[in-house]
Parts: sequence; C-alpha cells; structure tokens
Amino acid sequence: MANEPSRITDNLLNIFNYSFVETVPYEFFKPRPERDIAVKLVDKEYHCAGCGKVTHVVYQERPLTYFSKGKLREQQAIYEKLGKRFPTQEEIDGGQPFTNEAIGYCRDCAAKDILQDKAAGQRVCNLALQLHGEDELVVAKARAVMEGALKKWLAGIESADAFLQYGLGDFNAVRDLICSVMLQDTAEEEAVLAAYTEKVAAIKEEIGKLLESLPDTWQAYAARSTGVYESMNDKMYHEYTVIFPKPGVIPEDYYIYRSIEKSRVQMFLEQPRIESLEELLMEVGFHGEWIDLVNQRLQELVAQA
Repeated sequence: MANEPSRITDNLLNIFNYSFVETVPYEFFKPRPERDIAVKLVDKEYHCAGCGKVTHVVYQERPLTYFSKGKLREQQAIYEKLGKRFPTQEEIDGGQPFTNEAIGYCRDCAAKDILQDKAAGQRVCNLALQLHGEDELVVAKARAVMEGALKKWLAGIESADAFLQYGLGDFNAVRDLICSVMLQDTAEEEAVLAAYTEKVAAIKEEIGKLLESLPDTWQAYAARSTGVYESMNDKMYHEYTVIFPKPGVIPEDYYIYRSIEKSRVQMFLEQPRIESLEELLMEVGFHGEWIDLVNQRLQELVAQA
C-alpha cells in the first residue's frame, strides 16, 4: 500500500474522458488570427432541455482563452436556440465577458428517458458510464473496508500502555502497524474485487455485442460533469484553449448530444483494469487520515487514564 497516486484508475478516467467527455487530443498550439479568436471567457451555463434548470459554473480567472472559429460558431447557434443575443466581434475583441452555453439534460431528466433508452448507440454510452462508475467505486469500497478493519482493531485497544508494545516512535512504525492490521484478513477486500470483476465482465460483454451493430461513429447523449475542464478548440486542447471551473464546484452530470467514436469506446473497454488484490490495495494507497485515527484513539485512551 504505497502512498502514491493510483495508476490504473487514473488511466481509466483519462480514457473515459477522452472517449465521452473532452474528446479532442492535446497538441502544440500557436494562436493564428485567421483561425483563433481570443475571448474573455468567465463562466458557463448548462441548460436542461427537460425541466428548464440552469446550472451556473464560474471559471478560473484568466486573461484570455482562445476559441477556434468552429467552436465560436457552435456557441452562436446555441445562443440562438436559447434566444440570447450573441456578442458582436467588436465586443469580443474589446474584452466583453463571455458566457459559454450548453444545452442538454440534467441527471434527473436523463434518468426518465435517456438512461432507459435501449437503442444500441445510447445503450453503449449508458453502459460505459456504468462501467466507469464501477471502476471508481471498487477503490472506494476497498478503502472503506480497510478503514473499517482499522477502526475495529483500534476499538479493541483498551489502554494507552497497550500501544507501547508496537514502538510507535515514528511515521514508518505507525504506517507499518496500520498496514499489518489491514492485511491480517483481506476476505472482504477479495469479495469487493470479485463482485467488481463479475460486473465488469458482464458490462464489457454487452457493450462488445452492441458495438458489432454500430457504425464507426454515431450520435448519442453522453454525461459531462460540470466540474471538468473544457477546450474551446474543436480540434485540440492546449493551455491557451482550455478552461477550468473554479475550485469548490460541486459537480453535476449533464447529458450532452454528441458524436461517439467506436474506436474510442473499444479503447476504453480494452484499458487494463484492476485484476488482483495487490493491484486493488495499490490503487487504494496509504492515507494520512489513517494515522489520524490511530492518534485520535491514543489521545482518547490517555484522557481516560
């Protein structure tokens, strides 16, 4: 259980985003006046076509963000659908604050229709989102089990003197104790992994069969989190074109109609996933909060003495 960033789940998240969320690749970028337009981009509004809900996201402040002309034309079309006045080129060039607009369906509205859609193209997107959720959840479940084992063990320590036998004089000693406690019995973690493996196999099999009937590209609704970055270029992303929400944004999923590529879905399916207990434990890693639990219990026992 190394105290390092996860590898497998990070890669899975990146590939999922590349397949369904922010699909343009990273490339070197040099602004060209005939192709790129500098915009004072300040925020974004997500409009639900079902219930009319509007979610407002404030972007991290930056001087200018470069839009491709194609992306700006897309924005103009959305402004027209919303009945909003699109700023003139003179206003954009003058640094007038610009709001990025999007139309889709909020999670509640999507649950009534989109997430129930059995058409092959939409079903693939829905299943891929479910698979992504399982990839994220297996690590969270394993961590919860491990923390539960530590808390149970700590509850069984009845005096501060009982800690003395473990020689907890430095960080390494405390870390080693925590790891040994968690690894005494891994049956629950193994059960979490087995359930995950079974679910993943079933989802991947169904997606694979559906892909056989689909063309190389198709249109469907894909979930986009309001908390992820976005490129304002329709061909690539770079520091000049990408914008990030301000920290602290509570993410919501909006389902946006977009083009889906079969090759990218297949890439997401083929990406290595957690297969062994060792890999699962490595993905969970070691967390400083576990040391806090030990210290908290020790302080409780000292206070009771």
